[in-house]
Amino acid sequence: MCPCPEPRHFRQLAALLLLLLVPLFSMGQSRKELEKKREALDKQIKTTTALIDQARKEQRVTQQQLQLLESQIQAREQLIRAMNGELRQVDQRIQEDEEMVTSLRKDLVELKEEYARMVQFAYRNRSSYDRLSYLFAANSFQQAFKRSRYLNQIAEQRVRQAALIAETQASIEDRLAALREQREAKNRIMAEEQAEKQKLAADRNGQQSALASLKKEEGRLRETQRRQQKQRNDLDAAIRKAIEESMRKETKPAAKGGSAGTGGSTAKLEVTLTPEAKELNADFEKNKGKLPWPVEKGVITSRYGKQPHPVLPGIVIENNGIDITTEKGAGVRAVFRGEVSSVIVIPGAGKAVIVSHGAYRTVYSNLRDVSVVKGQKVETKQVVGTVLTDDNGSVAHIEIWKITSEGLVKVDPALWIYR
Repeated sequence: MCPCPEPRHFRQLAALLLLLLVPLFSMGQSRKELEKKREALDKQIKTTTALIDQARKEQRVTQQQLQLLESQIQAREQLIRAMNGELRQVDQRIQEDEEMVTSLRKDLVELKEEYARMVQFAYRNRSSYDRLSYLFAANSFQQAFKRSRYLNQIAEQRVRQAALIAETQASIEDRLAALREQREAKNRIMAEEQAEKQKLAADRNGQQSALASLKKEEGRLRETQRRQQKQRNDLDAAIRKAIEESMRKETKPAAKGGSAGTGGSTAKLEVTLTPEAKELNADFEKNKGKLPWPVEKGVITSRYGKQPHPVLPGIVIENNGIDITTEKGAGVRAVFRGEVSSVIVIPGAGKAVIVSHGAYRTVYSNLRDVSVVKGQKVETKQVVGTVLTDDNGSVAHIEIWKITSEGLVKVDPALWIYR
């Protein structure tokens, strides 16, 4: 019987060695995604921390500071979950590497045993005389030919076997090195996770302390809430009026008796966009979820829709857009190219800029001053104004409206900007 390994076993081992890189690649892709998510959360936490520190310098606890702490807590919780995901990936990889090393070591033992048998056979047939004797002892020319081929195959297989042994040993060393790296990564992530948990506990304590301080000022907060609600109503009415006036030349009222739209419009509108406006409208829609942030640094502290007041029980806030807390004096930028259709002044609440993007309107309010005029073309990320800073901090308010045949519809800006 031939002392060389069976071809099937040889092929299986070669295939195993070839597939060693597959887990490395697939795991690497998953780890990269997790690391990218962690980097984004780290960046958000640093921004939030800077804004919280800025608010604390005012030496007064505000509702915005409380909302920043809430955002910080949510970001840290997401970060810890991302770290747990990384740890699960590392544990899985360590287990796979350990199993692979065990399998490779077993195969290496078998390879060395097979190689030893081949060496012994080669030693017994080491001289030309022994080889010739082996061939001449054949019963026929055909058998002698087969024996000659057999001896050549053994010599070739011995070379391949030696190469396979060396390759297997190298693979074991690679896996052992990978194991060391994975264990170091695990220890590093666990230490970072523990540090984040401690920071999370500190944030929660800060949140409770801020909440307790604000509850002592319930009367002031209720008055602030009433004033802010009036400003929101005034802004809503001013935006609606400005959009309807700007669209009057481009639209025509529907037949009498038309019902109100989702946004509460009193009449249906038949939108007639120019070819240029249609193209702009289509481009705007294509970029949903990819639009740049309206500020360079900021944190969403109040989201779209109805939500309970962060301090006052029984009070529900209906936000027509999103509030982004940013740095004092920060520039507010257009999220997409378009044309300024209106500049509005809201008594007691600063100014607002409305930019047209076909059937869509983006609204930038709570501005101290504006740097654009009605009819001006603006580009993506062009500054349209400076955020207003008041007792509640520096908060840019962003809304997106859409003109439909059913009326004016408000949509969630958070779904449109890059996440």
